[in-house]
Amino acid sequence: MIKMLTKPNCPHCQALKLFLKHAMNDKYAPDIEIYDQGEQADVVQTLLDQNNIQAFPSLIASSGETLSGFQPSAVMNFLEKHIGKK
Repeated sequence: MIKMLTKPNCPHCQALKLFLKHAMNDKYAPDIEIYDQGEQADVVQTLLDQNNIQAFPSLIASSGETLSGFQPSAVMNFLEKHIGKK
């Protein structure tokens, strides 16, 4: 399972969500848990602190590996590595 950290009014967060939904046809949707800072501030802050993350959006793999920001090719590689779907 991948954790995705987002926050309200974040253009890169919105771009990542749209990319996953439309460009990736939601194929990773069952494998991603979305944590929004506006709705789950305490949980998001804990995840940020535990993983030493300072940017949104961020992806956290169960292995502890993280990816911050939104670069489509990096996101695809990260998801394929940690989830395995092509």
